[in-house]
Amino acid sequence: MRRGELATAMVTVRGAGLFGLATAWELARRGALVQVVDRRGPGAGSSGGIVGALAPHVPENWNAKKAFQLNSLLVSEAFWGGVEATSRLATGYGRLGRLQPLADAHAVGLGQGRAEGARALWAGKATWEVIPAETAGPLAPLSPTGLLIRDTLTARIHP
Repeated sequence: MRRGELATAMVTVRGAGLFGLATAWELARRGALVQVVDRRGPGAGSSGGIVGALAPHVPENWNAKKAFQLNSLLVSEAFWGGVEATSRLATGYGRLGRLQPLADAHAVGLGQGRAEGARALWAGKATWEVIPAETAGPLAPLSPTGLLIRDTLTARIHP
């Protein structure tokens, strides 16, 4: 290398699941030469199964890890949209939210407390609320209490 030349990082990412591909994409976007290695192929592990969900931590006992995860979920739509626009390949990303049944009075109380926490911590960028199951439409899960948690932050992805 000559004086004044910039070195190009050469990086091998092991794993072609959600996190491996996202890491490889961002490294390449920043100028690194990237090789992705996964003997089973892209999305063949847990990213390719029914677990391809990006879900928020509950908004209680807030800490730096939960704040980082919230921010990551909030920027995911733009990030994966950029991947799709450049690659012309579908990522399967969709911020669709989630409905969860509340089994008993204790779960209802937790859900209501978490809804208050989400209002304060998520700053209107996403919702976590307790709703009557009958307002959720035909795909609402059965709920012993007749109440559900609805969050608008959970997403699905299939890289």
